[in-house]
Amino acid sequence: METNRNVAVSFEEFVSVMQGRLQARYPDCKVRAVPVDKNNGIHLTGIVIMPEEQNVAPNIYMENFYGEYLAGRQIEDVAADAARLYEEHKIQEEPILPDVADFEAIKDLICFRLINMERNREVLKSMPHRQFLDLAVTYYIPVTVTGSTGRIAVTDSHFCMWGVDEETLYRHAVENTRRILPVELRSMEEVAREILSEENSGIELPEKPDGVPDFPMYILRCVKEAQATAAAFLYESVLREFADRHGDFYILPSSVFEVMLLPAANPSPWDSAYYRSMVREVNRTQRLTEEVLSDSAYLYHAGTGKIEIFP
Repeated sequence: METNRNVAVSFEEFVSVMQGRLQARYPDCKVRAVPVDKNNGIHLTGIVIMPEEQNVAPNIYMENFYGEYLAGRQIEDVAADAARLYEEHKIQEEPILPDVADFEAIKDLICFRLINMERNREVLKSMPHRQFLDLAVTYYIPVTVTGSTGRIAVTDSHFCMWGVDEETLYRHAVENTRRILPVELRSMEEVAREILSEENSGIELPEKPDGVPDFPMYILRCVKEAQATAAAFLYESVLREFADRHGDFYILPSSVFEVMLLPAANPSPWDSAYYRSMVREVNRTQRLTEEVLSDSAYLYHAGTGKIEIFP
């Protein structure tokens, strides 16, 4: 039995129709389609429903809705789902945004994030940044809107308006990020036991048999904002403290949300090639493209405090 499918229309035509349907549902709002650049060169199209008294609104991304339409859903049903999504995430109160034109007013808010250098070359052309290994340090101003954390990316227009150099931006961002976005470091075993406990699965991790060497793995995560975890690459005090206890260690970026640390001195059933392939496999099979930080594995040298891409 064949699946019912709608007449194929282009994505642009679909977005235009959706914009019209949503405008009819919200006649007192401005409804427009906007391009949205995500991490790692992902380009999406969102529809914004903007009440006259507001200047901030959530993006309702059209790509998945378009797939549902092509699979046979009626446009009326798709538009109704988009409207429900808007109602769930619409801004309840107009947020108080920082004055981004005044560097003195926002200098204690500026944070940094790490993104992949090669996969974001286009967007990096229009924002101040510095290279760190195969990654790029970029800057943003965190904002809270209806309980959710958002970002105002620092672009070249802000940079020129402020009249500061990139070193000044970096110095403020390093201090602010460590203060605003603390991280936690927990063993993989501890995290696994907690997950099993929360799921009430009744499964308990077995105790390590006598004679089996320790092979500790640790997960580094940002406490407040998961997507800021990658910034911990530049949290020198956190890495230094870990190195003081364990010596040299591997850094494996499983995504922008978490980073794994593995002491290099401990006996391991795997070699460095396995670590690199593990990171790449996770990126290909377990992560969305925009969630990937890097395919590289890194080595922290306890003696020098330097990080290098592991060959």
